[in-house]
Amino acid sequence: MKKKNIIMIILILIVSLAIVILLLNTKKTPKKSIVGTWTTDGVTTYKFNNDNTGRLIVSLAEYEFTYKITDNKLDIDFKNEKFTDPQYTYYFEDHKLVLNGDNGTFTFIKK
Repeated sequence: MKKKNIIMIILILIVSLAIVILLLNTKKTPKKSIVGTWTTDGVTTYKFNNDNTGRLIVSLAEYEFTYKITDNKLDIDFKNEKFTDPQYTYYFEDHKLVLNGDNGTFTFIKK
């Protein structure tokens, strides 16, 4: 009888622990992602793909790039060597993406 009670207590503890872990995981907010298409003025658009490639789309031209994210730093490497490769710090403000670099601060909304 004692052995049966110990097994029952262990099972109750395991189930309780599993419930607590599930509840904690469901309350986590998903990390916002830069992946997607972002526009600042309807003319300038950045498209960031899952595979760390992307495009800068302005008026009638598109420029391909690769990008790397380290902490809150975004490094863009344009395929066209005539372009200066920018580095930004980035963060999310509500549903907006804010890029801050040497050439200014830009706020983008997701398309």
